[in-house]
Amino acid sequence: MGENLPLRRSITEDLLGCALDEGGYAKCPGAAMHSHKGGKRDFRVVLTEVPTGYCFHDSCSGALADFNRELRSRIGKAESGNGEKKPSMYGKTAPRPVEPRRVKRPPYQPEVLERLARKSPVEVTKEWLRARSPVDFPEHDGFQGKDTAEAFLSALYEPDERVLIFTTQYSQGDFLFTPAGGSYRLANKPGVQAVKSNLPAGAPEGVWYLVQPVEGAWKPNHANLGKDRKPRLGRRHGACVTSWRYLVLESDDAPEELWLKALVQMSFPIVAIYTSGGRSIHALVRVDCGSKAAFDALRDDMVQVLAPLGADAAAMTAVRLSRLPGTLRYGKKDKDGNLQKYPEPRLQRLLFLNPTAEAKPILNTVKQ
Repeated sequence: MGENLPLRRSITEDLLGCALDEGGYAKCPGAAMHSHKGGKRDFRVVLTEVPTGYCFHDSCSGALADFNRELRSRIGKAESGNGEKKPSMYGKTAPRPVEPRRVKRPPYQPEVLERLARKSPVEVTKEWLRARSPVDFPEHDGFQGKDTAEAFLSALYEPDERVLIFTTQYSQGDFLFTPAGGSYRLANKPGVQAVKSNLPAGAPEGVWYLVQPVEGAWKPNHANLGKDRKPRLGRRHGACVTSWRYLVLESDDAPEELWLKALVQMSFPIVAIYTSGGRSIHALVRVDCGSKAAFDALRDDMVQVLAPLGADAAAMTAVRLSRLPGTLRYGKKDKDGNLQKYPEPRLQRLLFLNPTAEAKPILNTVKQ
Protein backbone atom coordinates (compact mmCIF):
# COMPACT_ATOMS: atom_id res chain seq x y z
CA MET A 1 0.00 0.00 0.00
CA GLY A 2 1.09 3.57 -0.55
CA GLU A 3 2.03 5.98 2.19
CA ASN A 4 -0.93 7.76 3.79
CA LEU A 5 0.83 10.91 4.99
CA PRO A 6 -2.20 12.58 6.64
CA LEU A 7 -2.87 9.36 8.56
CA ARG A 8 0.78 9.08 9.55
CA ARG A 9 0.86 12.67 10.73
CA SER A 10 -2.28 12.17 12.83
CA ILE A 11 -0.81 9.06 14.47
CA THR A 12 2.47 10.88 15.17
CA GLU A 13 0.78 13.87 16.76
CA ASP A 14 -1.38 11.59 18.88
CA LEU A 15 1.70 9.71 20.09
CA LEU A 16 3.63 12.91 20.83
CA GLY A 17 0.69 14.66 22.42
CA CYS A 18 1.36 17.79 20.39
CA ALA A 19 1.20 19.00 16.80
CA LEU A 20 4.06 18.86 14.33
CA ASP A 21 4.89 22.22 12.83
CA GLU A 22 5.05 22.75 9.09
CA GLY A 23 8.59 21.33 8.90
CA GLY A 24 7.81 18.24 10.96
CA TYR A 25 9.42 19.66 14.11
CA ALA A 26 8.06 19.16 17.63
CA LYS A 27 9.20 18.68 21.20
CA CYS A 28 11.41 15.62 21.55
CA PRO A 29 9.77 12.75 23.48
CA GLY A 30 13.06 12.41 25.38
CA ALA A 31 13.55 16.13 26.04
CA ALA A 32 13.82 15.54 29.78
CA MET A 33 16.97 13.50 29.12
CA HIS A 34 18.78 16.18 27.12
CA SER A 35 22.12 17.05 28.69
CA HIS A 36 22.32 20.41 26.89
CA LYS A 37 19.81 23.20 26.39
CA GLY A 38 17.55 22.41 23.48
CA GLY A 39 16.16 24.38 20.59
CA LYS A 40 12.94 24.42 18.59
CA ARG A 41 14.50 22.43 15.73
CA ASP A 42 16.26 19.71 17.71
CA PHE A 43 13.62 17.04 17.04
CA ARG A 44 11.98 16.28 13.71
CA VAL A 45 9.80 13.49 12.37
CA VAL A 46 10.10 12.35 8.74
CA LEU A 47 7.00 10.44 7.67
CA THR A 48 7.96 9.22 4.20
CA GLU A 49 9.34 5.71 3.64
CA VAL A 50 10.23 4.35 7.11
CA PRO A 51 8.71 6.90 9.54
CA THR A 52 11.45 8.10 11.87
CA GLY A 53 12.00 10.71 14.54
CA TYR A 54 15.44 12.31 14.65
CA CYS A 55 16.95 14.36 17.47
CA PHE A 56 20.04 16.55 17.58
CA HIS A 57 20.86 15.24 21.07
CA ASP A 58 22.36 11.84 21.81
CA SER A 59 21.34 11.64 25.47
CA CYS A 60 17.73 10.80 24.54
CA SER A 61 18.62 7.89 22.24
CA GLY A 62 16.77 5.33 24.40
CA ALA A 63 13.54 7.32 24.49
CA LEU A 64 13.89 8.08 20.79
CA ALA A 65 14.28 4.39 19.94
CA ASP A 66 11.15 3.58 21.97
CA PHE A 67 9.25 6.37 20.20
CA ASN A 68 10.28 5.16 16.74
CA ARG A 69 9.38 1.57 17.57
CA GLU A 70 5.91 2.54 18.77
CA LEU A 71 5.36 5.00 15.90
CA ARG A 72 6.20 2.38 13.27
CA SER A 73 4.05 -0.21 15.03
CA ARG A 74 1.01 2.08 15.09
CA ILE A 75 1.46 3.22 11.49
CA GLY A 76 2.06 -0.33 10.31
CA LYS A 77 -1.12 -1.55 11.92
CA ALA A 78 -3.16 1.38 10.64
CA GLU A 79 -1.94 1.08 7.06
CA SER A 80 -2.37 -2.70 6.97
CA GLY A 81 -5.85 -2.76 8.46
CA ASN A 82 -5.11 -3.02 12.18
CA GLY A 83 -2.34 -5.51 11.57
CA GLU A 84 -4.61 -8.21 10.16
CA LYS A 85 -3.37 -10.29 7.25
CA LYS A 86 -4.88 -9.41 3.93
CA PRO A 87 -5.19 -11.42 0.74
CA SER A 88 -2.76 -10.21 -1.89
CA MET A 89 -3.39 -9.93 -5.60
CA TYR A 90 -1.52 -13.23 -6.01
CA GLY A 91 -3.93 -15.16 -3.80
CA LYS A 92 -1.49 -15.53 -0.92
CA THR A 93 -1.59 -13.97 2.51
CA ALA A 94 0.46 -10.82 2.86
CA PRO A 95 2.59 -10.76 6.02
CA ARG A 96 2.28 -8.09 8.67
CA PRO A 97 4.69 -5.19 8.22
CA VAL A 98 8.12 -6.03 9.57
CA GLU A 99 9.46 -3.45 12.00
CA PRO A 100 12.71 -1.90 10.70
CA ARG A 101 15.86 -2.80 12.56
CA ARG A 102 16.18 -0.65 15.66
CA VAL A 103 19.61 0.93 15.92
CA LYS A 104 20.85 2.33 19.18
CA ARG A 105 23.50 5.03 19.20
CA PRO A 106 26.39 3.95 21.42
CA PRO A 107 27.53 6.76 23.74
CA TYR A 108 30.82 8.55 23.38
CA GLN A 109 33.50 6.63 25.29
CA PRO A 110 36.60 8.81 25.81
CA GLU A 111 38.69 5.80 26.81
CA VAL A 112 38.00 4.14 23.44
CA LEU A 113 39.13 7.26 21.58
CA GLU A 114 42.23 7.56 23.75
CA ARG A 115 43.21 3.94 23.10
CA LEU A 116 42.99 4.45 19.35
CA ALA A 117 44.81 7.80 19.48
CA ARG A 118 47.72 6.22 21.35
CA LYS A 119 48.26 3.87 18.41
CA SER A 120 49.15 6.75 16.09
CA PRO A 121 52.91 6.70 15.45
CA VAL A 122 52.98 10.45 14.74
CA GLU A 123 51.63 13.66 16.22
CA VAL A 124 48.78 14.72 13.95
CA THR A 125 48.21 18.45 13.68
CA LYS A 126 46.46 20.66 11.16
CA GLU A 127 49.84 21.50 9.66
CA TRP A 128 50.72 17.80 9.40
CA LEU A 129 47.48 17.13 7.51
CA ARG A 130 48.04 20.11 5.20
CA ALA A 131 51.51 18.84 4.32
CA ARG A 132 50.16 15.30 3.86
CA SER A 133 47.32 16.26 1.50
CA PRO A 134 47.69 14.20 -1.72
CA VAL A 135 46.09 17.00 -3.75
CA ASP A 136 47.26 20.57 -3.37
CA PHE A 137 44.85 23.50 -3.21
CA PRO A 138 45.08 27.31 -3.13
CA GLU A 139 46.38 28.79 0.11
CA HIS A 140 48.33 32.02 0.47
CA ASP A 141 50.23 32.62 3.71
CA GLY A 142 47.72 30.47 5.56
CA PHE A 143 44.69 32.24 4.08
CA GLN A 144 42.13 30.57 1.86
CA GLY A 145 39.37 32.20 -0.13
CA LYS A 146 37.01 31.80 -3.07
CA ASP A 147 39.61 30.00 -5.17
CA THR A 148 40.03 27.41 -2.43
CA ALA A 149 36.28 26.87 -2.16
CA GLU A 150 35.96 26.48 -5.94
CA ALA A 151 38.92 24.09 -6.11
CA PHE A 152 37.43 22.01 -3.29
CA LEU A 153 34.01 21.70 -4.94
CA SER A 154 35.47 21.10 -8.42
CA ALA A 155 37.60 18.25 -7.08
CA LEU A 156 34.67 16.43 -5.46
CA TYR A 157 31.87 16.84 -8.01
CA GLU A 158 31.46 16.09 -11.70
CA PRO A 159 31.55 19.05 -14.13
CA ASP A 160 27.77 19.19 -14.64
CA GLU A 161 26.73 18.31 -11.08
CA ARG A 162 25.05 20.96 -8.95
CA VAL A 163 25.91 21.80 -5.37
CA LEU A 164 23.81 24.00 -3.09
CA ILE A 165 25.61 26.63 -1.00
CA PHE A 166 24.07 28.21 2.11
CA THR A 167 24.74 31.46 3.91
CA THR A 168 21.56 30.90 5.94
CA GLN A 169 21.48 27.41 7.40
CA TYR A 170 17.73 26.80 7.12
CA SER A 171 17.19 28.31 3.67
CA GLN A 172 16.53 26.26 0.54
CA GLY A 173 19.96 27.22 -0.82
CA ASP A 174 21.38 30.68 -1.42
CA PHE A 175 23.89 29.85 -4.16
CA LEU A 176 24.38 27.06 -6.68
CA PHE A 177 27.78 25.87 -7.92
CA THR A 178 28.69 23.67 -10.88
CA PRO A 179 32.35 22.92 -11.65
CA ALA A 180 31.72 23.52 -15.37
CA GLY A 181 29.51 26.59 -15.05
CA GLY A 182 30.63 28.44 -11.94
CA SER A 183 28.37 29.88 -9.25
CA TYR A 184 24.96 31.53 -9.21
CA ARG A 185 22.91 33.40 -6.63
CA LEU A 186 19.51 31.78 -6.10
CA ALA A 187 16.15 33.35 -5.32
CA ASN A 188 14.27 32.27 -2.21
CA LYS A 189 11.11 31.38 -4.14
CA PRO A 190 10.30 29.44 -7.32
CA GLY A 191 10.04 31.09 -10.70
CA VAL A 192 12.91 33.57 -10.30
CA GLN A 193 15.95 33.05 -12.50
CA ALA A 194 19.35 32.50 -10.89
CA VAL A 195 21.95 35.24 -11.37
CA LYS A 196 25.62 34.66 -12.11
CA SER A 197 27.59 35.52 -8.96
CA ASN A 198 30.79 34.77 -7.09
CA LEU A 199 30.64 32.34 -4.19
CA PRO A 200 30.16 34.12 -0.86
CA ALA A 201 33.38 34.99 0.96
CA GLY A 202 31.71 34.45 4.33
CA ALA A 203 28.51 34.84 6.35
CA PRO A 204 27.52 35.72 9.93
CA GLU A 205 27.43 32.06 11.05
CA GLY A 206 29.62 30.77 8.24
CA VAL A 207 28.94 29.13 4.90
CA TRP A 208 27.65 25.60 4.33
CA TYR A 209 27.21 23.27 1.36
CA LEU A 210 24.88 20.29 0.90
CA VAL A 211 27.24 17.34 0.57
CA GLN A 212 25.05 15.42 -1.90
CA PRO A 213 24.69 16.84 -5.43
CA VAL A 214 21.15 17.91 -6.31
CA GLU A 215 18.96 18.73 -9.31
CA GLY A 216 18.86 22.39 -8.31
CA ALA A 217 15.14 22.67 -9.07
CA TRP A 218 12.20 23.17 -6.71
CA LYS A 219 10.44 19.86 -6.02
CA PRO A 220 7.55 18.83 -3.73
CA ASN A 221 8.72 17.70 -0.30
CA HIS A 222 6.19 15.17 0.99
CA ALA A 223 7.76 15.29 4.46
CA ASN A 224 7.03 19.02 4.72
CA LEU A 225 3.34 19.78 4.38
CA GLY A 226 1.75 23.21 4.40
CA LYS A 227 -1.40 24.25 6.23
CA ASP A 228 -3.38 22.91 3.27
CA ARG A 229 -1.66 19.52 3.81
CA LYS A 230 -0.01 19.81 0.40
CA PRO A 231 3.74 19.24 0.03
CA ARG A 232 5.82 22.39 0.17
CA LEU A 233 8.41 23.00 -2.53
CA GLY A 234 12.09 22.75 -1.67
CA ARG A 235 15.53 22.35 -3.21
CA ARG A 236 17.35 20.53 -0.41
CA HIS A 237 15.33 17.40 0.45
CA GLY A 238 15.84 13.77 -0.51
CA ALA A 239 13.85 13.90 -3.76
CA CYS A 240 16.26 16.56 -5.04
CA VAL A 241 19.40 14.46 -4.50
CA THR A 242 21.06 12.93 -7.57
CA SER A 243 23.75 10.86 -5.82
CA TRP A 244 24.11 9.50 -2.27
CA ARG A 245 27.87 9.92 -2.33
CA TYR A 246 29.17 11.43 0.91
CA LEU A 247 28.84 11.08 4.67
CA VAL A 248 30.04 13.68 7.18
CA LEU A 249 32.00 12.87 10.32
CA GLU A 250 32.25 15.56 12.99
CA SER A 251 32.61 15.76 16.74
CA ASP A 252 31.95 18.45 19.31
CA ASP A 253 32.97 16.13 22.14
CA ALA A 254 36.33 14.65 21.16
CA PRO A 255 39.46 16.74 21.85
CA GLU A 256 40.96 17.98 18.59
CA GLU A 257 44.32 16.25 19.06
CA LEU A 258 42.72 12.86 19.72
CA TRP A 259 40.06 13.27 17.01
CA LEU A 260 42.70 13.95 14.36
CA LYS A 261 44.74 10.93 15.45
CA ALA A 262 41.62 8.81 15.15
CA LEU A 263 40.68 10.13 11.71
CA VAL A 264 44.04 9.31 10.14
CA GLN A 265 43.77 5.69 11.33
CA MET A 266 40.25 5.03 10.00
CA SER A 267 40.01 2.66 7.05
CA PHE A 268 37.45 4.78 5.23
CA PRO A 269 37.88 6.72 1.96
CA ILE A 270 38.20 10.16 3.56
CA VAL A 271 38.26 12.64 0.68
CA ALA A 272 38.56 15.86 2.72
CA ILE A 273 39.16 17.22 6.21
CA TYR A 274 38.43 20.84 7.13
CA THR A 275 37.68 23.05 10.11
CA SER A 276 34.26 24.47 10.97
CA GLY A 277 35.43 27.87 12.12
CA GLY A 278 34.26 26.69 15.54
CA ARG A 279 35.23 23.81 17.78
CA SER A 280 34.77 20.85 15.40
CA ILE A 281 36.70 19.40 12.49
CA HIS A 282 34.74 17.78 9.66
CA ALA A 283 35.79 14.75 7.62
CA LEU A 284 34.02 13.90 4.37
CA VAL A 285 33.79 10.17 3.61
CA ARG A 286 32.92 8.77 0.19
CA VAL A 287 30.27 6.04 0.49
CA ASP A 288 28.71 5.91 -3.02
CA CYS A 289 25.37 4.40 -2.02
CA GLY A 290 22.75 3.54 -4.62
CA SER A 291 19.81 4.85 -2.58
CA LYS A 292 18.94 6.61 0.64
CA ALA A 293 17.91 3.29 2.15
CA ALA A 294 21.35 1.88 1.35
CA PHE A 295 22.96 5.00 2.83
CA ASP A 296 20.94 4.68 6.04
CA ALA A 297 21.83 1.00 6.40
CA LEU A 298 25.54 1.71 5.95
CA ARG A 299 25.32 4.68 8.32
CA ASP A 300 23.67 2.53 10.98
CA ASP A 301 26.60 0.12 10.84
CA MET A 302 29.19 2.92 10.91
CA VAL A 303 27.52 4.55 13.93
CA GLN A 304 28.27 1.48 16.01
CA VAL A 305 32.00 1.95 15.39
CA LEU A 306 32.29 5.71 15.24
CA ALA A 307 29.95 7.00 17.98
CA PRO A 308 32.16 5.59 20.79
CA LEU A 309 35.05 7.56 19.25
CA GLY A 310 33.08 10.79 19.60
CA ALA A 311 31.54 11.05 16.12
CA ASP A 312 28.20 12.85 16.23
CA ALA A 313 25.65 10.28 15.07
CA ALA A 314 23.06 13.01 14.54
CA ALA A 315 25.33 14.57 11.90
CA MET A 316 25.61 11.34 9.89
CA THR A 317 22.39 11.92 7.97
CA ALA A 318 21.92 11.40 4.25
CA VAL A 319 20.84 14.97 3.44
CA ARG A 320 23.45 16.92 5.37
CA LEU A 321 25.01 20.37 5.34
CA SER A 322 28.71 20.73 6.10
CA ARG A 323 31.06 23.69 6.32
CA LEU A 324 32.40 25.05 3.02
CA PRO A 325 36.19 25.43 3.22
CA GLY A 326 37.74 28.68 2.09
CA THR A 327 35.02 30.89 3.61
CA LEU A 328 34.79 33.00 6.76
CA ARG A 329 32.63 32.62 9.83
CA TYR A 330 31.98 35.80 11.82
CA GLY A 331 30.28 34.43 14.91
CA LYS A 332 27.78 32.00 16.43
CA LYS A 333 24.33 32.30 17.93
CA ASP A 334 23.84 32.03 21.67
CA LYS A 335 21.08 30.08 23.40
CA ASP A 336 18.68 32.99 22.84
CA GLY A 337 19.35 33.07 19.10
CA ASN A 338 21.46 36.25 19.17
CA LEU A 339 24.61 36.38 17.06
CA GLN A 340 27.76 36.67 19.12
CA LYS A 341 30.56 37.97 16.89
CA TYR A 342 34.06 36.61 17.22
CA PRO A 343 36.86 39.14 17.90
CA GLU A 344 38.21 38.22 14.45
CA PRO A 345 36.57 36.29 11.58
CA ARG A 346 37.43 32.59 11.61
CA LEU A 347 38.44 30.70 8.50
CA GLN A 348 36.74 27.44 7.61
CA ARG A 349 40.06 26.00 6.54
CA LEU A 350 40.68 23.08 4.19
CA LEU A 351 43.34 20.77 5.66
CA PHE A 352 43.33 17.67 3.47
CA LEU A 353 42.02 16.84 -0.01
CA ASN A 354 42.07 13.45 -1.74
CA PRO A 355 39.15 13.02 -4.19
CA THR A 356 40.27 9.50 -5.19
CA ALA A 357 40.78 8.28 -1.62
CA GLU A 358 40.71 4.54 -1.05
CA ALA A 359 39.42 2.65 1.96
CA LYS A 360 42.69 2.79 3.84
CA PRO A 361 44.09 4.99 6.62
CA ILE A 362 45.48 8.41 5.78
CA LEU A 363 48.63 7.30 7.61
CA ASN A 364 49.18 4.92 4.68
CA THR A 365 48.48 7.54 2.01
CA VAL A 366 51.40 8.93 0.05
CA LYS A 367 51.37 12.55 -1.08
CA GLN A 368 51.24 12.77 -4.87
